[in-house]
Amino acid sequence: MRRGGAGRAEEAASLPWLGGVGSAIVNGRGSTTAGWRPPSSLDGGESRREDPAILGVGKNECEFLIIGATGLVGSVLMQRLGRRAAGTSRKGTDRLLALDVTDADAVRRTIETVAPKVVVLTAALTAVDECERDPQASWAVNVGGTQNVAAACAGTGTRLVFFSSDYVFGEGGPHPVTAEPRPLNVYGRHKLEAERIVQAGVDRSLIVRTCNVYGYAPGGRNYAMSVLSVVRSGKPVRAAADSFGNPTYVGDLADAVCSITDAGGRGIVHLAGPDHVDRVTWARTIVRGFGLDETLVEPMPAGELGQPARRPHHGGLDSAATCAEFGVRLGGLDEGVAAMRECAGQRT
Repeated sequence: MRRGGAGRAEEAASLPWLGGVGSAIVNGRGSTTAGWRPPSSLDGGESRREDPAILGVGKNECEFLIIGATGLVGSVLMQRLGRRAAGTSRKGTDRLLALDVTDADAVRRTIETVAPKVVVLTAALTAVDECERDPQASWAVNVGGTQNVAAACAGTGTRLVFFSSDYVFGEGGPHPVTAEPRPLNVYGRHKLEAERIVQAGVDRSLIVRTCNVYGYAPGGRNYAMSVLSVVRSGKPVRAAADSFGNPTYVGDLADAVCSITDAGGRGIVHLAGPDHVDRVTWARTIVRGFGLDETLVEPMPAGELGQPARRPHHGGLDSAATCAEFGVRLGGLDEGVAAMRECAGQRT
């Protein structure tokens, strides 16, 4: 199972897609990487990277600590925040601290040493089908990992921004903040349990529910990048015509989260794009935006994909109340695809 960032949901919001002969099935969130196992203890080199002092990160030097900084949302938050933030990944790099969120002692040491004003938890297991197959692995990261971070934040008086998912709900989307959670799958139940841990244990916490997060990330597995990868190879993409949600451009999401956090926002907020569309419309908008062949997007019922995890046909989030309260804006699908295209041009 792949470990990703929010958006998750996710990664995220990463994407499970199952390969077929001459085609790909593209319709959900979370990625499926076979053979994932809960991480073992780090070796000596990784342990050295875990020490914040090795990276020159000390107390009062960073306002933000982004846990899960290599995922789609985490990496864009790092770009937006610049020198205001330090980041972590599971194995660490020359720029990121190594941190396994299932290791309570390591989580506590890292937060105590860096001493940020705000911890942002984007790290999660977002592979929805793999969470369904292996609930224990899902719980270890999505609930246990959150519990570890929440406890460390509570013990140090640090604010916590936690990323959650529209999968805490069932049918009837797009869901307002006031809607009653009714998750349909293991991933959604675990994210809801994690929300309650954060609410109960951390003062001034902010829970950000989002969904269908996408953006330009070469090699990434978010929905948009998966669609582009398949279509560019000349293969058809089978997309669910009866699965609706709110595509959320990652740059807009990161900007909104930074604004709300800087304004002292707390409680639960919904941040998702304003367009509530099916997967076929989403895929064709992406393909058209990049000048590719829309006929390669083939509609199909979600029920024919054979996915273990139950998903709502009408999911998604209503962000109107959050946007009005904090004066933030998330662009529509056409704007997001245009921003993706601009980003792609800058990278070529």
